[in-house]
Amino acid sequence: MKKAICIAVTGVILIASVCVSAFASSQSDGRAAAAETKVNRYIIKSESGRLVVYKSGDDTPFMSTETFSGHLPKSDAERLKQGIEVEGEQSLRKSLEDYCS
Repeated sequence: MKKAICIAVTGVILIASVCVSAFASSQSDGRAAAAETKVNRYIIKSESGRLVVYKSGDDTPFMSTETFSGHLPKSDAERLKQGIEVEGEQSLRKSLEDYCS
């Protein structure tokens, strides 16, 4: 009888360990997926006559360009004074190519 109780308790502990391990694994996978799907936002602005890029929420420039805003159409130059927000590195790259070419 004691042997049967010992086997049953061991089985319950084993099943509980597997469940806790599976739950912990799914939580860490969820955090990794959330980190992978996080998209950076950037602000492209005109400062001192040149285009500068900031990460959204940062006060220090992420990147400076050699593109002069005075060479851009007036409407673009006005929008850049206020700042243009783009989402993701691919959109940032495309926007900079558009302004810099």
